[in-house]
Amino acid sequence: MAEVFGESLLSEIKVETLDELLHSLRELDDPHPGARLSVPVLNDVLSIFTSPPVRQQELHQRWGTPPPPQHVPFGRKIKPPVIEICGTSPGSGKAQLLYHIAATSLYTPVSDASASCQKSGAVIWIDTDSRFDINRLHAILRSGIQTPDDDLETTKENTIEATLQHLHIFRPQSSDTLLATLYSIPSYLFSLHKHYSGGRPLRVLIISNISAFLHQDRLDSDIARDAPPSDAPGTSAQPPSILFTQRYRDIVTALRDIQTTFSCTIVAGNISLSPLQASSLGPTHRPHLPGAWTSFCATKIFVARKIVPRFGFSLSAEEAELERAARRLAVERSGFRGWVDPWRSEAWEIDVREAVERNEGFNFQVDGLGVHFAEDERSV
Repeated sequence: MAEVFGESLLSEIKVETLDELLHSLRELDDPHPGARLSVPVLNDVLSIFTSPPVRQQELHQRWGTPPPPQHVPFGRKIKPPVIEICGTSPGSGKAQLLYHIAATSLYTPVSDASASCQKSGAVIWIDTDSRFDINRLHAILRSGIQTPDDDLETTKENTIEATLQHLHIFRPQSSDTLLATLYSIPSYLFSLHKHYSGGRPLRVLIISNISAFLHQDRLDSDIARDAPPSDAPGTSAQPPSILFTQRYRDIVTALRDIQTTFSCTIVAGNISLSPLQASSLGPTHRPHLPGAWTSFCATKIFVARKIVPRFGFSLSAEEAELERAARRLAVERSGFRGWVDPWRSEAWEIDVREAVERNEGFNFQVDGLGVHFAEDERSV
């Protein structure tokens, strides 16, 4: 009897490695596990998908009924968020949001850090489309960095220079080099003699365009399909379509390993290749990436420029020329809109659907100083 009782007790003991224990302690010390970014409007969206127990409690408080008891065991794992920001067209504000996320992750003022439970960290930017603009990021940081005396431009520039030392840019030229880059990131970050970010956590990993190599990968798949079979030893016998999807499975696996090691948020830009479709929860579109990515990325946000009415058909060329400046000003002031992509929302839980339905999205504007949200939040 004693032996059976002892085996029963031993079976209840959970064995963890040291890194798992440290991850658990960090999650328990975080009072806002869904607040992974220093951008409140994006954290509101993330909380819909990352904190269902909190949402259920809020719903019960709103309805005046006691919430059911919930037991959160020690060592629970909260998956770091993966966000896709998809633009409906060029100039939709996607890149500006990515710069804003990078800037707020690199530099968080002390007053904001205490409110958002975030501190300044390191940022990895994977520039898949070779369009990264350091001058734009510099301008956003410059508008947000606080110094004791605004007249001390040298102090501000020194702060910007020190901040940008924690930005790590990689420029892969294909999906194969992207995968190799992802494999090399852990060893690079652990090699403290190669960078200055040893004392900072990796806050966010940004991929400028997750679809940058999609067409090249499809072309390679078509070429492999039309090529004659090879009998050489070591040649893969997998169909080209399997090889195509396997690349994205490997990319997702590498990103998941990075998240497991560093508990960082992953933000990927994307561009819609299909027209928007109407749904009960708002406009959506059919994903064009393999299922490995769409399953990995649980939070998808659409951004688009607000529509400004066109010139009337009865307007003459002379009248349109006179109104051109006013129309340009109206387009600049119209700003942008972001909302949760409800693709396949029928598979969501009821409380998630209700939360997305209540969430009306967010509005933001872009100018030379950065990104400004409707709540008049400053960029950084």
